[in-house]
Amino acid sequence: MIDGTGKTCAGILAQAVNCPEAPPDDACGRCVPCRKIARGCHPDVMWVTPAPRSISIDKVRRISSELGFRPHEGRHRVVLIDDAHTMTAAAQNAFLKTLEEPPGAAIIILVTSTPLSLLATVRSRCQSLGFSPLPQPAVREYLQQVRGISAAEARLRASLAVGSIGGALSIDLGGYATLLEAVVESLRLAQAGGAGVIHAAETLAALGSGETATQKAVSTLYVARDVLRDLLVVAAGADTDSLVNTEQREAWRTWANELSADDVVAALGALSAGIDRLTGPIQPNIKLALEKTLFEVGDALAGARCRASAP
Repeated sequence: MIDGTGKTCAGILAQAVNCPEAPPDDACGRCVPCRKIARGCHPDVMWVTPAPRSISIDKVRRISSELGFRPHEGRHRVVLIDDAHTMTAAAQNAFLKTLEEPPGAAIIILVTSTPLSLLATVRSRCQSLGFSPLPQPAVREYLQQVRGISAAEARLRASLAVGSIGGALSIDLGGYATLLEAVVESLRLAQAGGAGVIHAAETLAALGSGETATQKAVSTLYVARDVLRDLLVVAAGADTDSLVNTEQREAWRTWANELSADDVVAALGALSAGIDRLTGPIQPNIKLALEKTLFEVGDALAGARCRASAP
């Protein structure tokens, strides 16, 4: 499940099972219960989040105890556990009995982007539902019509969020601008080759978003992927309306003209391989993995220059 998708869907499900106005299995989004759930203040809907990095066994025991009570206002008591993979092993084991035999009026929803991080015994007691990314036009439409965000900002947020409304709303655009500048400089250094690549890897390792060093490194490579994709669009003479970083269109045109479409495609392949190394089952040295990725991306981007200098 992509980050930011499951939480939104879980909230809608909590509304659907407690909405008195809409048909069964639907929610109107306007009645008092729906609005309370959206604001997080409905007495029968409990949101559980890591505090600060994990969900403890004591928290899980309190949830199990509270689920035994009848609903106060709605038809069902709903517990939504966000980032369920942060439950400690002891907490997950303590939750098994409740998951296997929940009270009749209770609905338990575990939201996680990494379901395999949960114990197999927990997964076996749950019905698994995976969510695909939303289409970018749908995210843009929601941001503009529901959230009142300008068309240009909605386009950028939708492009960066990879199909997640929650992710689109949480993006720090000021921080993104700083990261984008650093990523562009790193790609330029990689294209030039030499010791600058080592400096670029150090820069990227220190930036990005996420709780772990790996998540931060991967987030910077995702930004680099968007930059290379934009360069490919410009280099290939394609429709620039599909650019992620539309404001950089003219600034990057000269850079794109230095490259061939084949070079950028090769660089994207090297970047994807680097992301796979960082997200694979064997955790590599972050800095060395970034250096290797940037060297390979730089070699690809420098292809046109190298061919021109060949005898």
